[in-house]
Amino acid sequence: MTTPRDRMRTLIREARLSVRHRGSVPAIVGEVVRNAAEEIRKDDQLFGVVLATALNKLIRDELKRSAESADHAEGLRAEQMEMFPPDARATVEQIGRGEVFVPSRNAFVPLLPSHLQPQEIDEAGKYVIDHGGDCIRRGGLLRRLSRIMQTHRKAA
Repeated sequence: MTTPRDRMRTLIREARLSVRHRGSVPAIVGEVVRNAAEEIRKDDQLFGVVLATALNKLIRDELKRSAESADHAEGLRAEQMEMFPPDARATVEQIGRGEVFVPSRNAFVPLLPSHLQPQEIDEAGKYVIDHGGDCIRRGGLLRRLSRIMQTHRKAA
């Protein structure tokens, strides 16, 4: 028997095949809701997968938004500054975040010496650099592809 997650993947694949734009998340979601909502509601395990996945995304987005919001960061900065050694305070100010994402914890953690080990701070930094580096790499490739395609259009 297949797992609930496998069944969900099947529903998504089927929905992708029946929408015009197979890469459009809203179109695929709409198709799954239209065609499989009843099936998902009746299957407790499948419903659990959908609910957990949706909540994970929504909660992650909310935590990220609150960690990045100016009000949240401002509220922690005074406390942060006092807890770091004087020579680290300018760096903490430049980071400009009240919390940072630590992959090994899979959580946003207050950027305070009492909450993070130096290795976790380094891990959070590496995560941001890796993510940013990948975005820069793909962005550069997309721009290169654009130039290649423009050259081909001019030649045609």
